[in-house]
Amino acid sequence: MKRVPLGLGVLRPLLLGMLLGALAATWWLATRAERQQQQQRLAQTTNWPPREFNSGCNWHYLRVDASGWSTGPIGTFQDLGSRFRHLLPAATEVVIPIFPSVYAPSMIDKLYYNAILQSEIAPGDKVLVIGTGSGADAWVASLKSKAPVYAVEINPMATVNAQTTARLAQFDLRIVVGDIRETELPADFSDFDFVLWNMPYLDNQGKIALNTFHDGDDGSILKGFLARLPALLKPTGRAMLLNVPEAAAYIATPGVTTQTDGTIVLFTIPRP
Repeated sequence: MKRVPLGLGVLRPLLLGMLLGALAATWWLATRAERQQQQQRLAQTTNWPPREFNSGCNWHYLRVDASGWSTGPIGTFQDLGSRFRHLLPAATEVVIPIFPSVYAPSMIDKLYYNAILQSEIAPGDKVLVIGTGSGADAWVASLKSKAPVYAVEINPMATVNAQTTARLAQFDLRIVVGDIRETELPADFSDFDFVLWNMPYLDNQGKIALNTFHDGDDGSILKGFLARLPALLKPTGRAMLLNVPEAAAYIATPGVTTQTDGTIVLFTIPRP
């Protein structure tokens, strides 16, 4: 084999490479401990999971089963993820967000929701929901009518919330923003078979008790609505209103029937 002479032209690059390699190894060893300390400090200061992941999230489930309608908050975001993986079909259960300032569905209103489920709303019936809030009652109405549900909602945030619920629950919602007592409605917002409303409640003294968009009525809301009701209903149509017993003082329509759970009352009102 022919030998290659080790002149300066060969030795210099070789020696330089060895020197650079030695310097790199020295630097890596010298900084290894510092890098480990930085990783430990990062692990101590990184909040994962974040605090919100273990705290309550503002989502509710809506369910219809053999016991009727039920609802409740999901719990934490971990619970939300688990429920999404095990959701029943949309005709039985849906999970919805509750936006700021929007009234959350509550088991306090079970009488109202079960009355919708047990009502004579038939497939194809035209249903209007007033003050739908999160859209929880619009969803139940859609389970009965299997048709587009109409709604009027005074709270713009609730309007978007209800539209979100409709998208998640896969039903058609036609909603407008406004006060049912005075808002000019589109032409197709008429000739309803049923009008539903989980109404703002009177307080125990029959006085207004305002709190955001959904609480309190001194009778003016109910009286204004009843004045407009004939223009909303078909001749055979009916309204179903949830309120407290004191609301009966404002409802003089003949043929009204009631259901109660001892605290609140479901008024079924034929077209005046």
